[in-house]
Amino acid sequence: MIEPQQYGQQALQEYLLLDYVQRLETRKYGHRAVHIHLSRMKPFHRRDYHIRVATNTFESYVKLYVGRIFVLTNSDLIFVWKDKSIADVEPAVDTLRYLFRDDPLSQDESEETGFCTWYNLNTEFQEFLLLCQHLDERAKKLQKSSNMRTAIQREKDNNVLNPITAENLAELEETIHTADLSEHIRQQPVCVFAHGGSKELHPVFDEFFVSIADLRNALMPNIDLASNRWLFQHMTETLDKRMLNYLCKRTFKTHASSFSINLNLGTLTSRDFDKFDETVRRNWKGNVIIELNQVDLFSNLETYLSVRDDFHERGYRILVDNLTVEALSFVDRKRLKADFIKVAWREEMTDNVIRKKYSEMDSLVKNSGRERVILCRCDSPTAIKFGQSLGITLFQGRYIDNMIARQRRAKRDAKKPVKPAPNKPTDGKPTR
Repeated sequence: MIEPQQYGQQALQEYLLLDYVQRLETRKYGHRAVHIHLSRMKPFHRRDYHIRVATNTFESYVKLYVGRIFVLTNSDLIFVWKDKSIADVEPAVDTLRYLFRDDPLSQDESEETGFCTWYNLNTEFQEFLLLCQHLDERAKKLQKSSNMRTAIQREKDNNVLNPITAENLAELEETIHTADLSEHIRQQPVCVFAHGGSKELHPVFDEFFVSIADLRNALMPNIDLASNRWLFQHMTETLDKRMLNYLCKRTFKTHASSFSINLNLGTLTSRDFDKFDETVRRNWKGNVIIELNQVDLFSNLETYLSVRDDFHERGYRILVDNLTVEALSFVDRKRLKADFIKVAWREEMTDNVIRKKYSEMDSLVKNSGRERVILCRCDSPTAIKFGQSLGITLFQGRYIDNMIARQRRAKRDAKKPVKPAPNKPTDGKPTR
C-alpha cells in the first residue's frame, strides 16, 4: 500500500516520476498514463484519508498491468502502465468518480478543467514528458517554501475566513510574482446553440481567467480575499500582469477563433498590456475580447470613455462583466458602446414568489440586444431554459462545459472504426 506522505521530501514523488518517464523514452511503446486531477476538487475531498483511498484504488492495477502510481505534492495521482488499453483502466477512474460523486469535478469531462487527462505515450510522449518536467520544477519551488506551506496548512485547519489585510496582500503578491499560476488559470467557452432547436453547441469564444477560489485555497485558505474591495482590486491588477505574461509566453489552444480575458481598466494602459498587444493580439486571427467588471468600469468611467474608441479601432471587443439582473436596468450597453454584457444566473430567477422582480428582464434583454447578452454560471438545464425563454443565445458555465465534453466524446466515438466480429472456428481448433 502506498502512503501519500511516507516520503521525507515533498518533491521526491515528482522527481521519481520524471526520472521514470525519462528512462521510458527508448521503450515508450505500449505505455499509457492517466493524470487524476484531485487537486481541482474542493478541499473537503482532498484530505489525507481521501487521497489514500484514491491511491489504493489503483493498487491492483499496479500489480496486474506492470504499472507505477505517483502521488504528487498537490495530491494529484499519475498512473503509468504498459500493454493494456485506456479502456482497461477506465473502471478504476470510474470508481474514483463514484467515490467523489459529491464533488462537481467528478462529473466534469472537459479537457481543460476535467477530472482526468489520458496520455498514449506512443504518440504523446513529448507532451507527457513536458508535463512531468513542469511538475518537478513546481515541486522544487514548493519545497523551498515549506515553512510558508506549514503556516498555510495551520490556517487551513482553522477553517475560519479572516478579512484580508495590507500585510496579507503584500505576502500574497510576493507569492503571486514567483509562483507558477498555470494550474489556477481556467479556460471556459461561451457557446451558442445551433439553429432549428438543435442541442448541438458551437463555441463562440473562450474566456481565460484565474480561479480566485482555487488561488485562495492554495495560497491563503483562511483569508477572504474579496473582503476589502480596494485590496482585492490591487491583487487582481497583479494577477492581470501574470495572466498577460502567461498568454505572451505560451502557445495556447481555444475552442473557437476568439478569446476573452478579464482585466482591470488600469491594466489596459500598462506596459504589460502593450507587450500583449504586440505579441498576441496583432498575430491573432480572431477577436480578442476584454472583459471589464461593471464596478471597475463605473468607478473609472472617465478612463473607460477615454480608451474605449481606441480599443475598438485596434480591433478589440469590449464586454461588461459581473452584471446582476438589477444592474441591467441602469447599464445601457449601446450607450457604453460595449459589444457584450454578461449576466450571472441565479437559481432564484425562477422562483414564482420573486419572479415579479424580474418581470421587466425580457424588455431589458431586448433593449441590450438578445444576441449580445451572455448568461453565465449556468450549472443546470434550468438556467439554459430560462435564458432561452428570454431569447438569450449565448451561455457559459459548468453545465455547458459538460455538454461540450459529451458532444466531443460522441463525435470521437462515431469516428472509431467498428471492429469486425471474429470468425468462429469450424474444425474445433482455435482461430489465429
